Amino acid sequence: MAFRKTFLISDESVNTYGFAVATSGIRLDNAKQNCPCYYEHNNDELPLGHWENFRLEGVKLYADLVIEGASEVEQEYIRKIKNGDIKGASIGADPIKWDEFKTKLDGQTKPWLTECDLFEVSITALPANKKALALKKDGAVVKLNSTNTVLFIPTTTTKIENDMKAIALKLGLPETATEAEILSAIGTVQLKASNAEQLQNTILQEAEVGLTDEQKEMFVELKKTNPAVALKYANSVKANDTTEEGTVNPNGSKKPVANTKVVKDVKVSALLKKGLKPGGENDEEEFTGKNSFDYLQRKNPTELARIRKEEPEKYARLTADYGKGLRYTDK
Repeated sequence: MAFRKTFLISDESVNTYGFAVATSGIRLDNAKQNCPCYYEHNNDELPLGHWENFRLEGVKLYADLVIEGASEVEQEYIRKIKNGDIKGASIGADPIKWDEFKTKLDGQTKPWLTECDLFEVSITALPANKKALALKKDGAVVKLNSTNTVLFIPTTTTKIENDMKAIALKLGLPETATEAEILSAIGTVQLKASNAEQLQNTILQEAEVGLTDEQKEMFVELKKTNPAVALKYANSVKANDTTEEGTVNPNGSKKPVANTKVVKDVKVSALLKKGLKPGGENDEEEFTGKNSFDYLQRKNPTELARIRKEEPEKYARLTADYGKGLRYTDK
């Protein structure tokens, strides 16, 4: 005699994947003609049995599992069911209609499946509607898991609304701001960013004018990674790139008098003898030659990279000294 047992197969509870199936929307016409039973929706295996006597009790859908028990595999499943090891059932449904506006339940994060066609029911060690649900997609059966739900289950507008509120608050608008107000504010931000970028580019272009080829090369290199440091470097070079009154520029104009003079290819030994330090009198670090840009770029590029990243002010000073002609020599 065939084994028979009644299972609760669906009850409108929120499943593990955040949605619920409306019992009233489960179409049973095809299932009443043929509804196989598998274990955990393994429909690539032979059915363990089939389902009969579908019936509704409120929002709960029940059906009777029938297993012939003719094979050892079927007998093993019957033993597991009788022993209480397998208590649950899980539906395999072909989605027809999703509805996010149906009453939201506690823990629900995705729309209701309000209409579907029941094509199989599996037995499972887990309670009904909790895990191991299967849906059809383009005619193929898909067992849901934590990573593929986004491909088969629509996203509710609740998340979109929450995202819009967060964007509005970030823009300094009330969370009730309309889409048009949010878009207008975003446009303003984009315009400000564009204007700021244009202004920065103009300033950098102006700063580059008047530099020597070597200074310009250094300036361009700095500009790639840190425009602010590049600008400080250019200003520092220009502030010190003057000589005595009467010297003539290539364009015929006289160079202005300045309080500082160019440091030209100064030997470290000479600086030490005279007690001079590059970069001005306010440098707190004692000059040893080995802390110059020239030495670091040749002998210790790792330390130079660290200074550029962690001490931009010092890096700007080192590059300015280098631009003024300071070179390291151990002679």
